[in-house]
Amino acid sequence: MKNKLTTIIKLALLAFFSLVWFLFIQAEYEMVTKPELQNDFPIIKGIYAVLFLGSILLIIGVIIVFLLYSIKKSCTAKN
Repeated sequence: MKNKLTTIIKLALLAFFSLVWFLFIQAEYEMVTKPELQNDFPIIKGIYAVLFLGSILLIIGVIIVFLLYSIKKSCTAKN
């Protein structure tokens, strides 16, 4: 039962991070295609906003891969 619960929690986190990753990809695409949007970021302006968002995307991507790997590992351990 504990394994099922942790797998469900990992899947929920995976879905959440995937959604956030998709939204950030859309935001970065809009910033790159429409440069005037780069100045709408409240803290960082210009190209640094795009670089900051890219680094956040990289971190979220690593989290997604880690979650996928841990789910795969826990599913193969059961069998």
